[in-house]
Amino acid sequence: MGEELPSFENYSLIRQPYRITMSMWNYSVWQKRILTKIIARLQRDITLLERGVEFGQLELFKSSNDDTVRLKFLLSDFIKDGNNYAQFKKAINQLRSVNVEIVQIILPAIKSKKAKKPEEEVVLTGLIERAVIKKYARDITISMHKATAMELMKVANGLTVFAEDVMYETNNKYTQKIYEIICQWKNVGVYTLSIEKFRELLVLKNKYADTKILIRDIICPVEKELKKIGDIFFDFSVSKRGNVITHFNFIIKTKALLKEESEHLLLVKEDTINLLRQHFGFKVHHLEQIEWILKDLSNIATLRSKITELALKLADRKLSGQPIKDIPAWSIASIRNEFYDKEI
Repeated sequence: MGEELPSFENYSLIRQPYRITMSMWNYSVWQKRILTKIIARLQRDITLLERGVEFGQLELFKSSNDDTVRLKFLLSDFIKDGNNYAQFKKAINQLRSVNVEIVQIILPAIKSKKAKKPEEEVVLTGLIERAVIKKYARDITISMHKATAMELMKVANGLTVFAEDVMYETNNKYTQKIYEIICQWKNVGVYTLSIEKFRELLVLKNKYADTKILIRDIICPVEKELKKIGDIFFDFSVSKRGNVITHFNFIIKTKALLKEESEHLLLVKEDTINLLRQHFGFKVHHLEQIEWILKDLSNIATLRSKITELALKLADRKLSGQPIKDIPAWSIASIRNEFYDKEI
């Protein structure tokens, strides 16, 4: 059977800086969920920055009397199952230990000929500075340095739009990362990158040295999962030089596009059945013999190509005085042979 459409009907879309999407992070699933929730809380500020508002004008920064910003959440924003509390607390602690180095340019307070030149300031901090959990009040306050908050909101180099839900739906950190990347390139339609760049983005280091195992254990499970839970997903292929795989290709698709393609393929399927009836003498019992092929819409393009090939062979046999006696039986045998691997 063909692939089912993704199950999500409603998506909560958020935006994050391109440089965050393409950064080489190695977060756990829970760490990424927390970071995604923080970025989701900053959406209003990101919109204001897009409209030209300065960082200092944002209420988030104006309401702070020091160099720290504080974001308050309900614990239920992160934890849907009480059994996950320990995992959540561990991930929060791990994010505190993620070292961040941010270079800022400090402009003079007064613009005049006597004013000092801009200075460079290096901020060394954790991704989050601290988290205060009020377990019985069921809320949590996450604090971070203002410079870190700015990095999570910078719009200058573009933004990636993705469904926040996907980050919470999956338990695979590679699904989270690959999903973000294909969302960044969805308007292009295909994202091609070298194996080395792919390994770098996913911080694989020396893991999965065998490319075929890398595809089997990392990419294929992600491809399958995103087709079930994502608004954006992909078909995977490779590019080779000789027999050596050199690049990975992610052919990016959307739920809406897949629906359009399915509707188109249904029309092509009906046209294909008519061709078999009119030009190959197929009756109902003949069509039943290839029903398993016709059911899967992903087979239709290959089937059409095969029918064209058979039509040319029929014409050649007729011209050479060796016509096919039982055209439907001959056609069915050829078609079934084409899809032999799928049949077994």
